[in-house]
Amino acid sequence: MSDWHDKFGNDGKTSPEPTFVQNSPVKIVADTMTSNNPEQVWQQVQGKLRALLGDRVHMSWTGQLTLQSADEAHAVLSVPSKFVAGRIDGKYGDLVRKLWAECDTRHVEIGNGASKLEMPAQISTHAQPISSQPTSFQAAPRNKPFSSKQVGERGQVHAQNQLQNKDRFTFENFVVGGPNELAFAVARRVAGSLESQYNPIVIHGPHGMGKTHLLYAVKAEAAKKDPSRRVRLISAEDFVASFVQSVRAQGRTEIDAFKSSLRDVDLLIIDDAHFIADKPGSQEELMHTLISLVDSGKQILLASDRHPQAINKASERLKSYLCGGLLCDIGAADYDLRLRILDRLIERRRAGGHPTLAMPSDARDHLAARINATPRDLEGAFNQVVARLEFLGKPLTLESIQEALAHSRYTGQARPTVDKIQRATAKQFGISMEEMLSKRRARAIARPRQVAMYLAKMLTTRSLPDIGRRFGGRDHTTVIHAVKRIDQLRAEDSGLNSNIETLLETFNG
Repeated sequence: MSDWHDKFGNDGKTSPEPTFVQNSPVKIVADTMTSNNPEQVWQQVQGKLRALLGDRVHMSWTGQLTLQSADEAHAVLSVPSKFVAGRIDGKYGDLVRKLWAECDTRHVEIGNGASKLEMPAQISTHAQPISSQPTSFQAAPRNKPFSSKQVGERGQVHAQNQLQNKDRFTFENFVVGGPNELAFAVARRVAGSLESQYNPIVIHGPHGMGKTHLLYAVKAEAAKKDPSRRVRLISAEDFVASFVQSVRAQGRTEIDAFKSSLRDVDLLIIDDAHFIADKPGSQEELMHTLISLVDSGKQILLASDRHPQAINKASERLKSYLCGGLLCDIGAADYDLRLRILDRLIERRRAGGHPTLAMPSDARDHLAARINATPRDLEGAFNQVVARLEFLGKPLTLESIQEALAHSRYTGQARPTVDKIQRATAKQFGISMEEMLSKRRARAIARPRQVAMYLAKMLTTRSLPDIGRRFGGRDHTTVIHAVKRIDQLRAEDSGLNSNIETLLETFNG
């Protein structure tokens, strides 16, 4: 026991880690039979855990374990989530096993979640033994090396997971808006048509804009419409690596095989083509491949993070050839597209195991307004705020989102001040600042004032009383009423909603 005092300290002040909110079981398997009451054993173990770890750490982690069912051969503990189970096993598993062994003859094994097991609803000392075969959610036993079969199975699972990740890159899952609608329409045409009217086609735009998504969507759709169509999708990295390997082999067979893999196709898709242009030898091979495919009437689709003319190391010939086809620019996501992306992310998260996930409209609008970045960055920010709901049990509100993004790289731009919001809103609705701050209640003045209060609540960190004071000394209840009223009107009045979206774009600019 002294070892654990050395590790955690006698004062029990090890920093606690966050608590979580879902349920997933952890299985404890007995190697030998015992007559000890499992409830009494667990109470004794919990008491020792609290004494060794301290109240704060115990309540945050091991204190979340509860005895769910037991019989003479097995005991099952329940923890809030698979994530917590893994953390308990990694940080405190040895201690739990050591303390249990002091009270009982059972050998304790903690998995990282066995949610597929059927668990009895009540604790019973005569429950049927649970199979010790691991489910797909269970970890291999600690301190035992993986067998070659386990390694092979894990490799297959990893490959399947990668394939599943790419499977979501479909046209149905791509969110279309003004900045990407041309690229989307062209990609759909390429996937469904054997004609090569425009060749080559280059989709270009900054990273994180959805170019790779479109390429995989084209490949999947083309295979679905015509399984006999020969489609090859290759990344620039693989292109260069394969080319270099074939050259180093110093044999015509290897070089011919590389060329054949790219030219004996009906549709060649290359991601991150700008990377190839940075390598002189690979650039020359790319040029010859393009010419060969175009001359034979085969379609070429490339993606690049910049316009061909901006690829500095590309030869003028290659630049001219790429620009001679069709260029599709994917621009920055505007406010409307960011809202659509958020709606899709919420829909996907609900389908993925969080059916009750809900984001208030003001919180959703705030997230779309503040994350003026790429769709990938928007998804990252969304995951950041949803994680607080999933792991900390905090609701998704405007306040919790502001807190989650307070120190985020996604919101590095300066926040608009209340004064700036007032002046921009007054200008948008054609009233003066004096009218904005006056006591007049005419709708032509009161409505813009309510909009300004709504935006001040959404875009600043000012408290409700502070916002009220800045609008002519009004009470915080007036601000609350304004926020609720405008939130309701946005769904009913398209003209008003259009004015608010224009203001949001202004503040993001």
